[in-house]
Amino acid sequence: MRSAGYDLGDGFPGLAAQDGDALMHALIAAGGQDPDWLTEEQLSGNPIRIAAEVYGSWYATLPAQLRQRIEEHWGPPPGQLYVDTTGEIVLAGLRAGNVVVMVQPPRGFGANPIAIYHDPDLPPTTTTSPRIVGWPRNSARMRWCMLASTEISSGCPEKTVGMSASCGPDAALGNLPLIYPFLVNDPGEGTQAKRRAHATLVDHLVPPMARAESYGDLARLEQLLDEHANIAAMDPAKLPAIRAQIWTLIQAAKLDHDLGLDDRPHDAEFDDFLLHVDGWLCEVKDAQIRDGLHVLGAAPSGPGRVNLVLAMLRAQQIWGGRQTLPGLREALGLAEDGSAARVSVDEHENTARALVEAMEDRAWDATAAMETVHAVLGRPDKTVAEILTFAATEIVPRLARTTDEIDAVLHALEGGYVPAGPSGSPLRGLVNVLPTGRNFYSVDPKAVPSRLAWETGQALADSLVARYRADTGEWPRSVGLSCVGHQRDAYVRRRHRRGFRSVGRQAGLGRCFPASHRVGPPRPG
Repeated sequence: MRSAGYDLGDGFPGLAAQDGDALMHALIAAGGQDPDWLTEEQLSGNPIRIAAEVYGSWYATLPAQLRQRIEEHWGPPPGQLYVDTTGEIVLAGLRAGNVVVMVQPPRGFGANPIAIYHDPDLPPTTTTSPRIVGWPRNSARMRWCMLASTEISSGCPEKTVGMSASCGPDAALGNLPLIYPFLVNDPGEGTQAKRRAHATLVDHLVPPMARAESYGDLARLEQLLDEHANIAAMDPAKLPAIRAQIWTLIQAAKLDHDLGLDDRPHDAEFDDFLLHVDGWLCEVKDAQIRDGLHVLGAAPSGPGRVNLVLAMLRAQQIWGGRQTLPGLREALGLAEDGSAARVSVDEHENTARALVEAMEDRAWDATAAMETVHAVLGRPDKTVAEILTFAATEIVPRLARTTDEIDAVLHALEGGYVPAGPSGSPLRGLVNVLPTGRNFYSVDPKAVPSRLAWETGQALADSLVARYRADTGEWPRSVGLSCVGHQRDAYVRRRHRRGFRSVGRQAGLGRCFPASHRVGPPRPG
């Protein structure tokens, strides 16, 4: 911002050293939003404040209906919280030049924190307005940039689209431009911010990803399972001892609750039990987890880029609504349907990592893909080479443009246009959502559902009904599904169970029509 010409005065704490912790501690010292920790010294010492009479004049411009709801729930303005002994409203924030950094105001307060975030009828507090309504009146060039996972104004009550003056988001924001850096794989909530708070989104990359792996008691259990396999083959007389160790560890780590067990399995059933434990361990350690936080505008590099590319290459790649390439581990021979044993999954994961690390060492030179495959596998493999070439020509260059995020935010703050782009998870084969730094849209009607989503949804729907029938001996009378965010396969699952089929189209599978005849079980309501 300073390079773009913004006046930052002497700067914020930690700015020169690029120390985010110093900025966070300075914001906490400025007051925060927790009444249990807010002191009179903080209230009296913070220079960012609004006089009660000034706030009263702003508050009086709100529609009477909205003011009535606010006062019925929170009392007359300016309220009791974040107000010092002089009656001035204190804002928890820091100011440097013409830039103010503030802690997101709470939607409410009290003994029911769940209602604060999820009650659709909870009106904004009397202290929400001065943070948002008052500031734009000081300058025609005022901009509001929200850095939060849940934008408070889009969560206020009243209509879901087409706000009126009495709706919380419109009353809080008015005509103030809202620039909202937002996670690219959460189109549901991002669309809500666009509809209810006229937000201009600047999507940003997912956080660094890593394989969960095993640790602590899980790692020890994994070792015992390997020992059990060796003893079963070499010295079966020792099986009772190793089985006792396994069960003791499972109980000590409380894993029996996670596995749904009350008692130790009998010896005749123990081998089947260990297969179940092995599959459970594989699922836990093979899960993709966050490995830190994404820094806005910072492109992944080094080990972070290796981990993220490896995570992205697990999925089948979708291009133009069609599957174009299998996942890397699938191309190496791993069945990605959950049926593979833990040892096999680990072996394929290690091979895939070796391939990606070798390409990283070669600076992602696409012409070196086949050479890399031969060096790691000891043989040529055309499909694996195509996947690495795809990563070198599409994924890595798009990740390098993560720097567009900061450029887009600064451009939006100046009233510039932020180009539109698709949304979704790059970890699910949607490389077209990259590069980030775009104003994403939630649905592309020409690409939803994709062929992969349609096939996945069909399989999920059939397996759901088959499992219910196997457990109960009956067909389900009704099925409830949650279709949230980027879960397009859930949409397909619902349509398939209702007896619909899809009509193909180049970009996506297009519209769904009722099937000409029903196949399989009766369709639940």
